[in-house]
Amino acid sequence: MDTLLTWTTARLRTAFATGETTPLQALEATLEQVRSVNPAINAVVALDEAGARKAARAAGERWASGTPLSPLDGVPVSVKDSIAAVGMPWRHGTAPNDTLADSTVDAPPTARLREAGAVVFAKTAMPDFGMSASGVSSLYGITRNPWDLRRSPGGSSSGAGAALAAGIGWGAVGSDIAGSVRLPAGHCGLVALKPTQGRIPHLPSSTVRSAGPMARTVAEVSELYDVIARPDHRDELSLPTEPTEPIELTEPAETPATMPTGTIGGDWTHRRRLRVGVLLDLGYGRELDPRIVAVVRRAADVLASGSGSGSGSDGVPAEVVDIPAPFHDDPYPALDRVFQVRARTEWEAFDPAARARVQPQITRWSAAADRYAATDLERSVAAVARARTQLAAAVAGFDVVLAPVLPVLTFDAEAIGVDPEHPLAHCGYTCWFNQTGQPAAALCFGMVEGLPVGIQVIGPRFADRRVLQVAAHLESRRGFVPDWPFLPRPTAHLSARPAARPATRATADSARAVSPAVSSTALGGLTNLTDPLPA
Repeated sequence: MDTLLTWTTARLRTAFATGETTPLQALEATLEQVRSVNPAINAVVALDEAGARKAARAAGERWASGTPLSPLDGVPVSVKDSIAAVGMPWRHGTAPNDTLADSTVDAPPTARLREAGAVVFAKTAMPDFGMSASGVSSLYGITRNPWDLRRSPGGSSSGAGAALAAGIGWGAVGSDIAGSVRLPAGHCGLVALKPTQGRIPHLPSSTVRSAGPMARTVAEVSELYDVIARPDHRDELSLPTEPTEPIELTEPAETPATMPTGTIGGDWTHRRRLRVGVLLDLGYGRELDPRIVAVVRRAADVLASGSGSGSGSDGVPAEVVDIPAPFHDDPYPALDRVFQVRARTEWEAFDPAARARVQPQITRWSAAADRYAATDLERSVAAVARARTQLAAAVAGFDVVLAPVLPVLTFDAEAIGVDPEHPLAHCGYTCWFNQTGQPAAALCFGMVEGLPVGIQVIGPRFADRRVLQVAAHLESRRGFVPDWPFLPRPTAHLSARPAARPATRATADSARAVSPAVSSTALGGLTNLTDPLPA
């Protein structure tokens, strides 16, 4: 493995500027990492090697002349299968779409990345229709978690999560309708942001689904956010450009334990204590694993302690309050019906032979929609709206809310979710914030049995930058650096590096567990996909 894969984007930019390395060298190292580890994790499903090399060479010329387009100029970034990219396939994770022509127009996130000079080199796997929080696809097979190849990487941005954790690229863009960037971040030890609805344009327009940046650090997610959160006229729900400067995460004089009395971008001279809500009980659903509760509590303790900033000044302790359960009745069946109708609509568009190729559990789960009348759907939509109002009221008045990403530590890679009959039912702590439209970041804040445990930092609508600032504060004080599985691990390791140790080469494990092969045609000539990794 090339050690430059362990560099942060900040280190990479310095190397580009000094000539120590070039964007083309970074890309070639990334492509070699795909060849080395993708047979085990099955995360990358298409490559545009020619287009990526052309973009990398152009970026190298800009860096050599001192005229980079942005902090992402020359940085290799992948996009999810569901995000169109010129010259690469769009399949939505399902086998019946395997004959569609390659995309001829970039989706808004891809367009923004290219405008910034990022090297869009790959598409990543997802499950059928994005309707399970897993890595199980009728088209791509099983995507596996590089921390433990027996385990799921989460979904539906499953390939993005697995690829980043295994050192493939410095960033990724996924999409999130029920937690689909945050859940893989939780499973794979990453950082991800589901933005305020409309902040990051995407197609087709949606009131609940967002594109979202994913990376290994908050700073890298913030760099992606600054690029892809630019408006696009094709998305009629796209918000105007934020009236703020780029996110500053380099130990500002203020600490994230205090907040201005106004909104982000307002007056930072008059401060009050940060008010933090802790959400550990929805009032329904699966009971939280107590080890996950402990990780969320530890994050709350960090904010409550008023840890000082890098300047040495003391922070003001945050006010931390437990949030009572927002739901008194189980609201999920109504949302499940809405998801079933969404999935069934896509399924019905295929002819009978093609329908038979869709992932069988998704077909069976969505079949309930065949019995629903239009009035049933309308009642379900109204019930979801009531639940949205209840949750919004419960979290109102807090500057940020801390919550788990998911209630369990993990589940098997072959499973479509914790509950095989309801593939999104374990997403309760993520899915409702899609309905409220609030920004929510996920980041790793603990390790249990050698696997990452993620937490969420949730803010009011339009407070995306506040969410990232608080996430950065927590990241800097979590006490360890993830020991990234750049060589995927057959089973989880019971170790983590202390924070003082620099993030360098991952522990060298042998990995011989191999997932189902990805199509070498889709990967543009990548061969030997079923060969085991070298010991």
